[in-house]
Amino acid sequence: MKTFFKLLAATIVIILVVSILGGTYLDISREELETKYATGNSNFIYLNDGARIHYRDEGNKKGPVILLLHGFNGSLFNFELIVPQLEKDFRLISLDLPAFGLTGAIPSADYTMKNFIKTIFDFTKRIEIQEFIILGNSMGGNVAWSYALDYPEQVKGLILIGSGGIIEDLHHEDLERKAERTLDDSPIAWKIMSSDLTKFVLRYFTPKFFAEQGLRTALKDEKLVTDALINQFHGLVLLEGSRQAILSMNRDVEKRFAKPDVLKDIVTRTLIIHGEEDNLINVANSKYYQENIPELKVKIYTNIGHMPMYEDPIRTAKDVKEFIKTLPGIGL
Repeated sequence: MKTFFKLLAATIVIILVVSILGGTYLDISREELETKYATGNSNFIYLNDGARIHYRDEGNKKGPVILLLHGFNGSLFNFELIVPQLEKDFRLISLDLPAFGLTGAIPSADYTMKNFIKTIFDFTKRIEIQEFIILGNSMGGNVAWSYALDYPEQVKGLILIGSGGIIEDLHHEDLERKAERTLDDSPIAWKIMSSDLTKFVLRYFTPKFFAEQGLRTALKDEKLVTDALINQFHGLVLLEGSRQAILSMNRDVEKRFAKPDVLKDIVTRTLIIHGEEDNLINVANSKYYQENIPELKVKIYTNIGHMPMYEDPIRTAKDVKEFIKTLPGIGL
C-alpha cells in the first residue's frame, strides 16, 4: 500500500511538473513576431517619448478617417474582418496601444489611461490627421470616450463597441463587488492577475489555454475560436517585455471606473453597439450611455458577444456607415 501511494504521489508530481513546463514560455523576440505578423499594411512609427507604435493605414485615403482602438489583451488585428467592409469609403487607421500587440512595452513604462490618451494625441499629430471618427472596443471604448472628452474638437464621431469604464456608484464597497462580479465572468488569466504572487508567475507561465479560454469567453460563436486566432493572441502576449508591461498596468478598481455623469460632457454624436451575450461587459451597461450622452444611437445585437466587429463584421460595418452618414460635415 505504501508503494502504491508513493507511486501515486510521484505520478502527481510528474503531471504537475509537465503541466507547468508545458505552459512556461520564454519571451519571443520582436524580430520573430514582426516577421510573422507585421505584414500587409503594417507600419511602425516612433513618438517623442520613444514609444514605437505599430499601426496600419488602410482604405480610401480621401475618405473620412476612422481611428480603431482595440480592447485589453487585444491588438489591431481584432479589426481585420471589418476593414474590408469599410475600406471603400473610409481611411482606416488602427494601432496597437502600449503594452499590446506589436507595440508592446514602451520606454516610459506608463500604461495608464492618461498615457493612452497622450499616445493617441501624439500619434495622430505625428501622422498628420487633425479630425477623425474614433471607434473603440472594450478598453478601447473607454480610451475613445475619454479622448472625446479631452479633445472634442478633433473627434467628429464616437463609436463605442462593448465599451468599458463606467460604473454607477463609486463607493469603495460597490466597486469591490463590481470587480468581483467582473472577475466571476472573466477569462481565467484575468482572475489570477488579481494576486501579486500569480502576477509574478504569469511573467513566465502563460499556457496557450489562457488565450483559448479568453477567446471562448469573449466570442459567442465558438467556431470563430480557431487555432490561428488562439496562436495569434498567445504569440503576441509573448512579445519580449509585453507580459511584464501588461501585468504592471494599474488595475486598481477605483481608477478603472468613472461615474456615468462624466458622459454628460461628451458633445460628440455617438453610436453604441453592444452584444446581448457579452460576458465581459454586461449589455445592461449601455443604459449609462443612453441616460447621459445627449446625441446617441444604440444598437443591441442578439446572439453576439464582446466583439461584434469580429463576430458580425457585415452588420457592424452597415451600422457604422449609416451612423457616419448622419454626422455633420462628413461627405458620404
